[in-house]
Amino acid sequence: MMRGKTSATEKQAARRFGKFARSVRRNLRQAHRILERAEQAARLCYEKTGVAMLDAKASSGSEEEFAAWLAPFGLSQDRLLQCLELGQVALDRRKADAAEREESFRMIVKRPAQMRPFLLRADEVIE
Repeated sequence: MMRGKTSATEKQAARRFGKFARSVRRNLRQAHRILERAEQAARLCYEKTGVAMLDAKASSGSEEEFAAWLAPFGLSQDRLLQCLELGQVALDRRKADAAEREESFRMIVKRPAQMRPFLLRADEVIE
């Protein structure tokens, strides 16, 4: 059976439906981006919290003092472990970055004078 021409009302409804679909897709993409940024921000906050906790743990006298210090924060065991793990990762990353910077500095300082003619005196110019 053959269908006749599409009516103007059906065309208008199809355009409206297309607008709704585009709007839904756009809003879902925006919601997804917002959630990703929020998760990244939360991870960074937990990381900083973990670093502060590890610093406090290092400066506390004992495990009991540290546990008493943590009690008022009301953290669940899972959240506490997450903070401490992320804090440890951040500290390890800082140490690795510092070691890399130090090694780069050593390489620059140890280069022979021929590699750095700008450091030579005028009477020592290499020809």
